[in-house]
Formats: sequence, C-alpha cells, structure tokens
Amino acid sequence: MQDEEIIKAVSDGISEVKSKLQKQLDEAIEKHTAQVKDAGSAAAEVRSEVKALSEQFAQMQADLTAIAQKSSEGAKGGEEIALTAGEEFVKSEGFKQLVAGQRERVRIDVKSSVSDIMVKNTVISGTGTTFPMQRPGVISGDFAPVTIRSLFRAIPVTTSSVKSLREDAWTNSAAEVSQGAAKPESDLTFEEYDVTIQTVAHWIKVTNQLLADAPAIVQYIDTRLRDGLAQRIDAQLLNGNGTSPNLSGLTDSGNFTVYTPTSSDLLVDAINRAKYMLWAKGYQPDTVIVNPQDWGAMERTREGNGSGMYLYGLPGMPASMNPFGVRIVLSANMTVGNFWIGNIAQAAVLYERSGAVVEMGYVNDDFAKNLVTIRAEERLGLGVEKPSAAYYGAFTA
Repeated sequence: MQDEEIIKAVSDGISEVKSKLQKQLDEAIEKHTAQVKDAGSAAAEVRSEVKALSEQFAQMQADLTAIAQKSSEGAKGGEEIALTAGEEFVKSEGFKQLVAGQRERVRIDVKSSVSDIMVKNTVISGTGTTFPMQRPGVISGDFAPVTIRSLFRAIPVTTSSVKSLREDAWTNSAAEVSQGAAKPESDLTFEEYDVTIQTVAHWIKVTNQLLADAPAIVQYIDTRLRDGLAQRIDAQLLNGNGTSPNLSGLTDSGNFTVYTPTSSDLLVDAINRAKYMLWAKGYQPDTVIVNPQDWGAMERTREGNGSGMYLYGLPGMPASMNPFGVRIVLSANMTVGNFWIGNIAQAAVLYERSGAVVEMGYVNDDFAKNLVTIRAEERLGLGVEKPSAAYYGAFTA
C-alpha cells in the first residue's frame, strides 16, 4: 500500500471517531446549557464531561491537521488552515471560560476563513481573470474644478442670437451756466452689440450590450460627458477668441481694458492698483481670476530675501483669499503671469439657449455593428457688455 493510501485510511478512521466524539460533545453542551437555564449553573460532573470531551475533540483536530499537512506535498509552509464554525468555537477563550464555570453565556464571531484563503491564493493575471470580488461602480479619473461659469448671472433665451445696443462713447459737458447763457451740449453715441449662441458638444460610442448589462458604467459615461462640456465651457468663457464657433471670452480682444503693469510688482500689488483704477471709473471690483501657480507663489512670499515671515498668511493657517476685499477665483485656464479683475456682474452676462443635453441614437452603421452613439451638447453665449468694467493683462513688468 502506498504512503498516500495509508495516510488516507488513517485520516478516514480518525474522521469517523471525530464524528462520534462531536455528537457526544454536542449532547454534553446541551445538558450543560439546560442546567444553566434551569438552575443558574451546571453540575460539576457535567462541566468535567464537557471539558474532557473538548480536549479529546481538539486533539482529534490536531491529528487531522497533521495528516492534511503531510498529504499536501505542494503546500507552502505557514499556509492558513480553514476551521469550521464548531472548531473555532471549541478553540475560543470564551468556550474555555464556559467550561470552567466562569461564564454562563458565550458569543463567538466566526471568521470566514475559507473565503480569506481563497482570496489570498488567487493569482490575478491575464485579461480573462475572474476576480473573487467586484467593486461596485467605476473608479473615476480626474475631475478638474469648474470655477468660471458660476460667476456670471445667467439669462435664458430662445433664439440663436441676442441683439442689443450698448453705449459706445459719452462726453459729459455738464457745467455751471450763467443766467441767460447758452447751455453746453453733451454727446452720447451707441453701437449695436450682438451675441451669437454657440454649441459645445462631443460624443462617444458604446455597445448595446454595455447599455443593457452595465447601468453603472452608462451612468458614469453620462457624468463624464457632462463634465467634458463643463470643462470646455469654462475654458471658453475665459479664453474664447470670438471666432465662430468659439465663444467670446473675458480675455478676448476688446472685452477688457488693458492693464499696464508696474515693474517688480507682486500679484497682490497689481490687484490693489487695478482695484482703485476701476473705482476711479465708477466700478467696484469684486472678482480676481488668477492661475493657481501665481496664487501659490503669492502665499509663499516672505520678508527680506525670502527667509523671514510669510507676508500673506501663516503656513499653519488658511490664507484669506480676498486681498483688499476682492475675492480670488482660481482657474488653470488663466495664463500664468496674467490676471483678470473687475465687477463680474456689470461686465458680462451669460445667455443660455439650452442646458447640457445627453442623447443616444444610431449613427451611420451603428445598428449593424450593435453600437450606440451617446452625444452631449449645450448651447450658450457670453456677452461682455462693459469692457471698461474689467482689467486684464500681466501683473508685473
């Protein structure tokens, strides 16, 4: 008889004895439990019987474990052995206290040892791997902050363009007049100002099977498409050059007053200068748009040669983002080294023809290929009505 057959025969014999011993132990535990329930404690002989049977059961388990280890020639040293719920209960500290009469009731949280070992032994490789667990949803990529659009007051429209008149020039000749003398004439001229509604859109193709079988992924695609629109619109509202189909953004030529920088000025210096230049023209600026890199450099500015105290807030405390009472808005779309400052409500208005719309349909040979095209689009336009209410340019010469 081969060694493997001998080991198997011994193992089968011990397993049969273990089953009988398990039955005796269960009966002894039931007797112990009944006595505790009826009389408040178990008799000494019952406790002794449970203890003796438990020790025999534990020894049986040890023998079976040793045999299993010998028969597993390919097993690695130190690998975990799965225990049944009954085995974990018998080996627990609470059970030992129960047998010794130190406790009347025991609760054991059983570990899912088999599942743990299966996960640990799973080899994850190749594209066809079946994972032991599927995390619900989708782990998202980067979603950059959208900061510009929310600055504007929005007006819904139903046409493809918005026409209006705006002041072009104003000559104020008001003056004191002697009695009977001719009054001075002021001059006011207007110009037509049109805002064209533009479309921002993109699309992606997915399979019919994905739409039917993976609703979480479809929902994520919807979210991603809408975010793509929001990111592009944010960039256009700031930097659109006005050439169709682009929007005319805040920094488009003619939509601002050019700021002339002063040599060696810091960002905060330029903000202060521009603020009071706007005040002189009758505007109270409320917003400054800067690149995060420039604002970070502002926060790191220190006294002297850069070794003294921080000038704009301590590192251990959040720095205020409203220098001289004007709020800071960070945008990665702002050119490094430049800034925009103005009264956003007076300077511009956002015209919304339609919000973000996501639609699905068949395009060209999609039907034959079991594909569906998902498209997202939005229609809007920006009207910079008062270029004089804003300054834009480099903040240092």
